[in-house]
Amino acid sequence: MADMYAIFGGLIVIGLSYPALLTILWLLFSERVEDARLKISETPKKSFWIGLLASVIAAIPALVLFNLPSQFTQVLGWIWLVLVLGAASVGAAGLAAEIGLRLNWKSDGQFQSPGAFIRGAGLLALASVFPVIGWLLVIPIGTLVSLGGAVQVIRRKKDPENTADQESE
Repeated sequence: MADMYAIFGGLIVIGLSYPALLTILWLLFSERVEDARLKISETPKKSFWIGLLASVIAAIPALVLFNLPSQFTQVLGWIWLVLVLGAASVGAAGLAAEIGLRLNWKSDGQFQSPGAFIRGAGLLALASVFPVIGWLLVIPIGTLVSLGGAVQVIRRKKDPENTADQESE
């Protein structure tokens, strides 16, 4: 019985902490999250394929580092994995922002911006725990699209007009 409580409690904590993580990322890196939201909403297929390519490219050094016998290289592998998943989390915050925006649009603008975002993050978290469909479709596809959106945002170049306007101010 205690095992069941531990598993159930762990799932509840994870279910609450994921929307909280996405909200913190949305508040701290609002410009990057908004750019990721735009990339994901405008070109979802491109974001998926870029995410798939980025995950394959990121998996190579991770596998090499994890399979080397030195504990130091395994720690470097974990650091690399955290960096890649951190980038995907910024993209996931963009995906949650898009879900929240569409939810707000469907309810005729009933929610404020933070409320809509938290609802979008909660829906994303709940959809991922749905048995089989969530585990095998929502999590992998959502992660790849999120990573693709984040990679596009990380790789973007600053507009020369934008930097010139900021320098004149």
